[in-house]
Amino acid sequence: MLIYRLPGKKIVQKSGRFIPIEGSLKEGFIVGDFEGEQKFLYEEGSTSSSLYLKREKPYLIEKQDYLRQGNMLISTIKNLGIQKTVLSRVKEVDFDESKSLDLFHLLEQNYPEAFVYLLSDSNLGTWIGATPEVLLRKINQNGFTISLAGTKKSTDTELWNIKEKREQAYVTEFIEEELKSLHVNQIEKSENYEYFAGPVKHLRTDFSFTFNDQSIEDVIKALHPTPAVCGLPQNLSLEVIRQIEPHNREFYAGFIGEIDNQNAAIYVNLRCCQILSGKIYLYLGGGYTVDSNPEMEWQETENKSRTILDLIQKL
Repeated sequence: MLIYRLPGKKIVQKSGRFIPIEGSLKEGFIVGDFEGEQKFLYEEGSTSSSLYLKREKPYLIEKQDYLRQGNMLISTIKNLGIQKTVLSRVKEVDFDESKSLDLFHLLEQNYPEAFVYLLSDSNLGTWIGATPEVLLRKINQNGFTISLAGTKKSTDTELWNIKEKREQAYVTEFIEEELKSLHVNQIEKSENYEYFAGPVKHLRTDFSFTFNDQSIEDVIKALHPTPAVCGLPQNLSLEVIRQIEPHNREFYAGFIGEIDNQNAAIYVNLRCCQILSGKIYLYLGGGYTVDSNPEMEWQETENKSRTILDLIQKL
């Protein structure tokens, strides 16, 4: 089962299954994991409408263990000269899986500017999300992406601090450098501004450019995973994440969306959850720099969880 809605578009619902992609990305609905090693294409066909619920739950971490991880990560950042990396965790909440479709409809009604989806597959399990972060939009030869980082409650009226500004600047600089290395044409960059995403807000910078002879896959490979979900330098941050995080991110912070006739709407898979029997597991991340405070980063993940928890409480 697959049901999704792009911002400003109608809901699309399909029956079928996800099949592994061998080689280059194909046209259709695609989903990839965090490290881009596993990619799947949705193949339409007749399948059961029931949910496929995996049995093995992700690793859960207590707050004190998370804080110890955070302090260890800050020491690693200082020792290795890392500019930024991202530490994530998983939060478990009771949930009646029979209300999964109801939750999807609440998400798409409450977050009109997000890409909202619910998928269920015998291999992938059942996932739901409402992500605000564009990885790549392509319309004809026109390309678009964003730098989105730094997080506060939507009601917070304090000025953005140095840590938050620096965190977002790292993402912006990375995207600009990668686009230049691809030799796309007419790169334009906006000033950064506040972007509201339900209960939280972020700093955002918009990029537009024109494709030359680059493919959609060329751009996705260059940008993913951005410092917004991984870190900078990218390879070193990936290795640190592998060493420190006790859970498998799976499709959290991967990419998801559709490619159609050389056009694309691909999003970073944030604000997402995995649904198991009687439970929902929220994947939540926070950006760490030398200026980070683990207690504040924990609270940031709690704030991000409200995107979905506030709506679950309405069911």
